Amino acid sequence: LALKLRSSKSGAGLSLQTLVTVVGARTLHLLSHYLGLHYLPAVLPWFLYPLFDVINATAGLSLLAIFALYYFRTYEREKDNFGIHFFEKFDLLPKTGPLRSSPAVAAGFLYAFITVLALVWYCIRRSRHSFWVSYFCCFYEVMGAVALIPQLWMFQKDKRVSPPLANFVVLTAFNRVCTLVFWITYPRVYYWRYPDNRGIQMASETMNILILSD
Repeated sequence: LALKLRSSKSGAGLSLQTLVTVVGARTLHLLSHYLGLHYLPAVLPWFLYPLFDVINATAGLSLLAIFALYYFRTYEREKDNFGIHFFEKFDLLPKTGPLRSSPAVAAGFLYAFITVLALVWYCIRRSRHSFWVSYFCCFYEVMGAVALIPQLWMFQKDKRVSPPLANFVVLTAFNRVCTLVFWITYPRVYYWRYPDNRGIQMASETMNILILSD
């Protein structure tokens, strides 16, 4: 995404909803270390994992700040309207004014959807943790699953995709495939060890890949 902004000198075609959700998910992921939820390596030094997570979150927040400061004027807010149609259908939007097409309104629908879907996922997902810790996991997983939907929505409206944005989606899908392969092969690396959340993680990553296959 940084290469896209740098090469085009424009934020056109980039979904702010997707950018905020992806960065939010990566930042939220940091809490998994504090809560004792993160994978603990058996060979590599453990500090590499929180280190790379901090680098990812910092890079994401920096990119979000750069977008807001230097590229927001080129942002196509009228196209980044995933969720707006829900409010239009029920006539919940003002007739005039900035809220008529505000990305904040569209984001309100996206995060309300994430909140409800996370609760549904909580009822399906097995966990030995407390409600709030389990719901945190569900909220994070749902955020990751739906983060690219607003961007895919913009692709459908534009009928064109810039190479950097296409690479971003492809690399995200590749990341999901790598994570799925990790969970599939885990018992073959660590014999007789089957993490309680292995099946859920495999189902979650499969769902993510199906969404990105669009």
